[in-house]
Amino acid sequence: MSATVGAVLAESTHRLRMTGSPTPRLDSEVLLAHVIGRDRSWLLAHAEAGVDEEAGVAFETALERRATGEPVAYIRGFKEWRSLRIRSDARALIPRPETELLAEGAIGEIAARLTHDDEPITVWEVATGSGALAVALALRFRSALVLGRLRLIASDVSPDALDLAAENLAGHGVANLVTLACADLLQPVGGTLPRPHVVVANLPYVPSAEVDAGHGSLGHEPRMALDGGPDGLAILRRLLGSLPSKVARGATVLLEIGGDQVDAIRSMAPSGALPTVVRDLAGLDRVVRLEMPD
Repeated sequence: MSATVGAVLAESTHRLRMTGSPTPRLDSEVLLAHVIGRDRSWLLAHAEAGVDEEAGVAFETALERRATGEPVAYIRGFKEWRSLRIRSDARALIPRPETELLAEGAIGEIAARLTHDDEPITVWEVATGSGALAVALALRFRSALVLGRLRLIASDVSPDALDLAAENLAGHGVANLVTLACADLLQPVGGTLPRPHVVVANLPYVPSAEVDAGHGSLGHEPRMALDGGPDGLAILRRLLGSLPSKVARGATVLLEIGGDQVDAIRSMAPSGALPTVVRDLAGLDRVVRLEMPD
């Protein structure tokens, strides 16, 4: 006789708790729902349903992976983000809820410029990773992109990340609307690109020591997408230093940052740039908006 959903969840929750998962019940529900092709609400309503042998084997494999600390998004192969299903694997950082604030800021900035500017606008997302933010922007501004009112560039220094971004853009039907580029920050490899009017970036900002500790998903996600150097600011520092020579006059730059980094960002901002800060739902400084001088 096959084990019931309720029994399987109880046993797997205990196992994951013993291995240190911070959300053992949620992990168990999400992974079991994934392997049996149902949603979590179905599991909760059908605790007495049986789990067949094939699903049991797949679930056991998923549990073993999760017990090592591997992120659930990598095990399932996708992450839900802003109502989008973003393919996720070890080629790029998993999209975070915090980055939705960066997306909202970018959407607001682009919409305002499209309303007030007659000339075409170039938006450049630096360090696109999985391409989640580029997908969201392309879907939101599809008409402006098709009409040539807007150009959207998404770049990364990692060819693997760019491959994943390309898969996500294609999966959402917007691959032809976004220019993917291999670039070190705002310096393209082997070519030139226009100076952007809007820069959006979620750069690595975790201090190296924290990455070394490898807590949670940090031990499984690509180091180059996380490690911001000894103080977490090395890559942000490079980008900020390059802005005067790389962006259009009067450009807007939106940066996701660590909660304790805002004072350092203000001190490193280019001369004449006006910084404002947006806090996340936890009250932490999360996005810095820089208005570059005209």
